[in-house]
Amino acid sequence: MEYVQAAKEILSKALFVPAEQIGDDADINTIKAMDSLAFEALVLEIEERTGKDVDLVELMGLKTVSDLAAVLEKLK
Repeated sequence: MEYVQAAKEILSKALFVPAEQIGDDADINTIKAMDSLAFEALVLEIEERTGKDVDLVELMGLKTVSDLAAVLEKLK
């Protein structure tokens, strides 16, 4: 559950949407459309939070909050 909350916080910052409005199983594109600037913000938030570089190809396949939580768990 902690990774889901972390994923919601990261998405909140990257997409400028309150974390309370993001469901645990939400589809990322239903939260807000993911354009190149939002994607870059997402990458930066993940790297800042984890202190690790992320695989951009892996992030391009993200569809849900749970997918992002799984990525965060791998980076721990």
